[in-house]
Amino acid sequence: MKKYMLTAFALLYFVLAAPALATQPSAPPDGIKMENTRLTVLFNHSTHKDIQCAGCHHAVNNMEVYGKCADAGCHDGMFRKDTSFRNYYYVIHAKSKTNYSTCFACHAQAAAKFPDRKKELTACKQSKCHP
Repeated sequence: MKKYMLTAFALLYFVLAAPALATQPSAPPDGIKMENTRLTVLFNHSTHKDIQCAGCHHAVNNMEVYGKCADAGCHDGMFRKDTSFRNYYYVIHAKSKTNYSTCFACHAQAAAKFPDRKKELTACKQSKCHP
């Protein structure tokens, strides 16, 4: 009788749980080359897994748009002296926190917690951002 009950529970699990597991979203990819950058930037989601996605990916016209930051009409400038949010360079490199955290601001916070990693987290060349 126990054998039949165990088999019935296993069957019920696969009938009910398997479709739910199949619809789980896949993990975001690693090794993404960020476009429109002077120095190569490779981004790994796996090393940023503890950060809320909405901290970087914000809604545009009530829709989340992934990987479209530098498209014309959004953050399409790449000029160091332009401090507007339309500037791709600024939204990545701004040192102070704004209404969302920039890459550099977040890395500076992490470097403050781990001073021995400051160069790899905040340096321009030979860092985690620009290897």
